[in-house]
Amino acid sequence: MKKMLPFLIPLLLSFNYCRAQQSLSLQDCIHKALENNTVARLARQSVETRQQQYNASKLNLLPKADLLAGYNHLSKPLTLDMGELKDGIVEGAANQSVNTANTLYNQITGNELPKAVQDRIYSTTESIINAFYPTGNPEISRQDFVTAGILFRQPIYLGGKLKALQELAKQQLESGKVNLDAVNDQLKFSIASQYIQILYLNSMLNKQAQLVTAFNKTQQSAEDLLKAEIIPPYQKKWADVIQAQGRTSYENLKLEKENALLQMKQLMGMALTDSVIINDTLADNAQLPPEFLDPDIEQNPDLRLLNSKHDEANIVVKTTKTANIPNVFGIANYQFLQKNLPAIMPPWMVGIEMQWSLLDWVQNSKKVKAARSLSTESELLIRQKKETLNLGTRIAQNKILSLRNQMLTLKMASSEAANTAAIVQTRLENSLASVKDVNDAQQLQFEAEKIYYTSLLAYKIAIATYFYILGKPETIAQFIN
Repeated sequence: MKKMLPFLIPLLLSFNYCRAQQSLSLQDCIHKALENNTVARLARQSVETRQQQYNASKLNLLPKADLLAGYNHLSKPLTLDMGELKDGIVEGAANQSVNTANTLYNQITGNELPKAVQDRIYSTTESIINAFYPTGNPEISRQDFVTAGILFRQPIYLGGKLKALQELAKQQLESGKVNLDAVNDQLKFSIASQYIQILYLNSMLNKQAQLVTAFNKTQQSAEDLLKAEIIPPYQKKWADVIQAQGRTSYENLKLEKENALLQMKQLMGMALTDSVIINDTLADNAQLPPEFLDPDIEQNPDLRLLNSKHDEANIVVKTTKTANIPNVFGIANYQFLQKNLPAIMPPWMVGIEMQWSLLDWVQNSKKVKAARSLSTESELLIRQKKETLNLGTRIAQNKILSLRNQMLTLKMASSEAANTAAIVQTRLENSLASVKDVNDAQQLQFEAEKIYYTSLLAYKIAIATYFYILGKPETIAQFIN
């Protein structure tokens, strides 16, 4: 006992450590996966992005204010073409002189100036102005000027464009939420399938451990019979080989479980070096789900996503139609900086502006037809998906029933194989059977139990698939343990 103590202490410490760490349930694994899995986090971030876009679309009706400022440099200053203005200025000044003189004369005498006097005043004035009229073109501005102001633009009527865009943003948000549900459902199904696989390996490890114990017992019986010279040495060697094979199979199952745990860690978004303890085994039951006789496919994640995309396509049709409707804006401008301008502009102005694209009717009509076609396409996809789901549900039901019947039959075979192995073991102890007979019976028992648990694994996976089709993958937890 003292010689074995150094070997037992690590085993005891390992056993206590495993007991200290509680075995994870399926709900625990799903919770960790939904929280840490990269795909699930990406889907959540997509919903957050769409939420912000929808919040922004609610503010489209608010006025927009733009600060407009600019610096302009002219290639040369603005000038007055005095030659073009000469005729108008000379004629206007001459006529003005005649009118003034005629008005004064009329006020004094009550009569009009004679026509000859009026012509002499006109010609004299014209000669004087022509003599003093400038010959060059004067500059009326500088080459550089700076302006700055604030332009306000308030949507008044946009033909339903803003409302349609807001509805589209809202529906895209709903599509993002449905997509998140679809991603989570897929993740739940993957976790459940992997969890069932680990439970299956735990069951097989337990059965293999029982088989190794039986092999040890057979080896001990063979050793006792050999010492009593009841059996030949080769039968003892046979028992040794079978025992070694049993231990090797047990170690291989442990490595297979380790690989399954690594895959589970990846699904849960954990580091591969983290510790995960799952020690439960597959429940030995054949319970059918309550939804089995009345399945409802409307909660299927893929179908819900297609329905959401169809609603989104209908809103796109509405949005595209509004492109042909004119837009009306209220505008206001406040100019607070005018430096070196050739003309002084008023400091503020208000008005109403209409915008109507007249040459886009053909292109917009094509876009409306394309949007309607997309809506029709989504309807066909929904119909096709429903047909596929109805077919898949019926096939899943038949598969579950088939696996259930097979599992119950294999359970009976496994029980009979266990009884046979026990009888042969008793016969060996009474020297009525050989070591090989016992090992063959034990191997047959293990193979029968392995086939049974494999069918049980297939049955549980089939139920998990069935729940996934119905959009309730987490419900499989009720049928595992």
